[in-house]
Amino acid sequence: MQLDLFALLQIPEQYIGMLQRYAAAMILLAILLMVTKWQGIGIGRKLIVGTIRGTIQIILMALILVYIFALSNLIVIFGVLTFMAVFAAYTTKSNLERIPGVMRATLPGILVGALSVMATTVALQIIDWQSSPGEFIIPMGGMLIGNCMGLTTLVIDRMWSNAQKQRPLLETALALGATPKQATELSIRESIRSGLLPNLNRYASLGIVSIPGLMSGMIIGGVNPLEAAIYQVIIFIMIFLSAMIASLITSHLFLREMFNERAQLTVPPPEL
Repeated sequence: MQLDLFALLQIPEQYIGMLQRYAAAMILLAILLMVTKWQGIGIGRKLIVGTIRGTIQIILMALILVYIFALSNLIVIFGVLTFMAVFAAYTTKSNLERIPGVMRATLPGILVGALSVMATTVALQIIDWQSSPGEFIIPMGGMLIGNCMGLTTLVIDRMWSNAQKQRPLLETALALGATPKQATELSIRESIRSGLLPNLNRYASLGIVSIPGLMSGMIIGGVNPLEAAIYQVIIFIMIFLSAMIASLITSHLFLREMFNERAQLTVPPPEL
């Protein structure tokens, strides 16, 4: 019956097993949705939308990836990375709908953090990109952008929620002459540290608990294991540096959304 349906839809036989595995994976998504609803976490709709949108996006990307990897012009390649950074900032804005000014703060941070580190890596020839620039620079740049997006999202969310919870404390500090930066410095520092902690754990367990996908893919592709391992360490250093730059820029810019020109806190109290 199932095969007849696939035949009716004229789906090639080599894709049938893949589609069946994808359908089976939706069982895991259903379990996840039930758990989040049971615990009252309230992200069910975002999970569904994210799964649908992510599936469409990754399929489209897979279809054009061969052309992107064939790019050799550095200007075009960094143009692609710029588009990816803009989309990452937009995604952050979508995930933090309740907070104003998210994209104005995250876009410069992600752009400068990810692209500056990637450009420095290319300029110093830390990676061997000359033979196939698109194949090396775009995936690595995507990793940097993704991690910058994750950390800046966490930093803004923590800054906003802490400002709501610690409103009296912040207003007292401001009344005593502290600047907005001084009043929120500890909160920003803790947010950045918390955001980097998962990557620090992965870094500390690299090769024993965590088997990175980049290194595994390179080894499967025939690259010397030592070279693949060195590339993976380089990527982690690039990720930490780009994420740190992005979070510092984003936190500085986001202060303008939390305070007005008279250094008064504009964050509303938490909803009860």
